[in-house]
Amino acid sequence: MATVREAETTFEQDIATFRALERHLWALTERVSARLKANDLCGETVTLKLKTADFRIRTRARGLSAPTALAAKIFAAARDLLKREADGTKFRLIGVGVSDLAAAEHADPADLVDASGRRDAAAEHAVDRVRARFGRAAIVKGLAFED
Repeated sequence: MATVREAETTFEQDIATFRALERHLWALTERVSARLKANDLCGETVTLKLKTADFRIRTRARGLSAPTALAAKIFAAARDLLKREADGTKFRLIGVGVSDLAAAEHADPADLVDASGRRDAAAEHAVDRVRARFGRAAIVKGLAFED
């Protein structure tokens, strides 16, 4: 899954808890989002990939209402998919991907009903600019920290 639109990681030890899986999912989502933005792309379908301890692969996908490259939106969709799958099963791998790609100009169209989408997008792009200037560790979302 080492393309622009996908990222995955294999764990040293199998993981069964939602919270631990969620932390890994956030990091992968940020990586996918950064790659999409760097390539001026967005996508409309989010895919979650999980590999169980006995090497069975679970793949789940969700379509978005509009194409996006925003980590927060990709994560929200992937997290909902993960909630359904995190049932105590031990997983050895987690991955997230975005498909149905389009040019970045089609990402996150304005919503007349909910103006918070534009604010959220502006905030995420501001974080991107700070990280570009000072490094990834300049701003870290709380979810990335250990309990």
